[in-house]
Amino acid sequence: MKKYINLNTLIAVVILLALITYVIFRTTGIGAHIERLILYITILGTLPTLYNITLSTYKKQFGVDLIALVAIISTVVIGEHIAGGIILLMLSGGESLEKYAEGQAKNALENLLRFAPTKAHRVNRKIGENKTDPAESVDFEDITVQQINIGDTLMIKRGEVTPVDGVVVSGISSIDESMITGEPMPRDVKIGSRIWSGSINTIDIIYIKTTTNHEQSTFSSIIRLVEKAQDKKAPTVRLANKFSLIFTAITFVIAGIAWMIDPKLIVAVLVVATPCPLILAAPIAFIAGMSRSAKKGIVVKHGGVFENITKAHSFFFDKTGTLTFGTPKVKEIILLDGANFSEEKVLALSASLEQFSTHILSESVVAYANEKKLDLFIPEKFEETIGKGISGIIKTGDNEIKVRDGSGSFLQSLGIEISDEARSIEKQAKDNGEMAVYIGIDNKAAAIIIFSDKIRDDIATILTKIKETGSEIVLVTGDTQERAEKIGQELGFSRIVANCLPENKMNLVQQYELEGKKVIMIGDGVNDAPAIGRATVGIALGYHGSTTSTDTADAIITSDDTAKVLELTEISQKTMRIAFESIFIGMGLSVIAMIFALLGYIKPISGAILQEAIDVLVILNALRALRD
Repeated sequence: MKKYINLNTLIAVVILLALITYVIFRTTGIGAHIERLILYITILGTLPTLYNITLSTYKKQFGVDLIALVAIISTVVIGEHIAGGIILLMLSGGESLEKYAEGQAKNALENLLRFAPTKAHRVNRKIGENKTDPAESVDFEDITVQQINIGDTLMIKRGEVTPVDGVVVSGISSIDESMITGEPMPRDVKIGSRIWSGSINTIDIIYIKTTTNHEQSTFSSIIRLVEKAQDKKAPTVRLANKFSLIFTAITFVIAGIAWMIDPKLIVAVLVVATPCPLILAAPIAFIAGMSRSAKKGIVVKHGGVFENITKAHSFFFDKTGTLTFGTPKVKEIILLDGANFSEEKVLALSASLEQFSTHILSESVVAYANEKKLDLFIPEKFEETIGKGISGIIKTGDNEIKVRDGSGSFLQSLGIEISDEARSIEKQAKDNGEMAVYIGIDNKAAAIIIFSDKIRDDIATILTKIKETGSEIVLVTGDTQERAEKIGQELGFSRIVANCLPENKMNLVQQYELEGKKVIMIGDGVNDAPAIGRATVGIALGYHGSTTSTDTADAIITSDDTAKVLELTEISQKTMRIAFESIFIGMGLSVIAMIFALLGYIKPISGAILQEAIDVLVILNALRALRD
């Protein structure tokens, strides 16, 4: 709660305590002293508002606080100190609630910088182009990433993040590029393979020759993009100020009439005209909406999210982890001609081998076998050829079965023939954005396992309902054009943009917003963070925990459920409807009260109490946003 304690909160607490003390002791001898203390507190507490209004007026920005300031000054001049204190309480309390509703987002770069490497292993002697044994002793030194020069040779150990961009000059491994491209499928690398900074080496030691320094690297570029996105994000306009001109004009017209009739009436008019209902209505509705969202597993960081979502023109969706589950799953097992085993038997043999591999696809095979509740075996003579495949012997009874899982070239290197039928299946899988792994049993290619990043079951319904609101839905992905179009057309996207790196996504968001279109960006990866930070509303799927995307986002879905986007849209519509209702109720009742004050039926103190009653009514109406 410490982060929500600000000057407005302090003023509200002090004036509230003073008013309570006055009520208790007003009939005693110290009542007059407490009233004088309230006068001093009111004068001092109004100074920040006076400063802000002066600054806003200089910038030609006018808000409802001006009425409150004039009302407080009038009560001080006329001697209605308690009424002035009450007005200050509601003004500072309302602004404090607004700050609470806006929330305090974490530093968006914290988690991104946590992943950023600070050191590198620079090789001091040249690595031969034909070097294949990464375990061979090399002479290297640990340096800071700022000391890396273009052309240096770096050693990247298993589990380390590549500090700069480069080309592999020695070693074979598999890398996880999901932080950069958002795509979950691992990429096998060997001599000549290009690697982006931010990629995680998952298998074995590799050596790269650097093509950038630290400042020019892809990972550093993403950090700069996130900073740029936050700096350029348009501020949310205070909802009450959108009605300030109308309400202020009405107030000063009635106050002017009161002045002409009897100058004493002007204080009562201004007291009941204080814009507390306007100031309180939206923040309380927003807080209620935020609370309701939280119960649904959606963390909304500030109230502007609700307003902007209801005005959205376009919803941008990342593909991996948003439309899909973000991890490769076994789609099917295709038995090839001549296979002598059932599908379940082939799966059991393959999973028995894969359980000893650390490859991400191996985890999927084992998980699939566990789903089928298959019994697995302990393989003998297990061997893994990095980036190619695995092999071993499975003993079942008196039989010894040779099992090989891997690429077609891996099986061919072991003397196993790959048929045209198998090649055709493999090609079709790749064309569909899927991955194919061969299973060799004894000396024959027995089956192919197809892996895919499965589309979420309910995503088509979600997208259809969003389109029914009149919004455009846009697919932005780092995937290839062919794969993106296949998924995009299947799901009915209005526009499909493929081959998007983080900067491309952010630039597309910026292009839309320069055209006056409000953009909602939904994603889950580091590669989405710049676009999420730049969008009118950024929504992150945060089921992986705290990431750069969740830090830059305006709203976070805490579960693995994209359908929550639709729920947030519905909550936003209800919250805004209630906020507007509360504002208009508050304005209407205040105008009626001003007319009665003008006619002399309401005195300043009575007006302040009446205004409190209007505030309570507005608050109760705004709290309806809590209910389903």
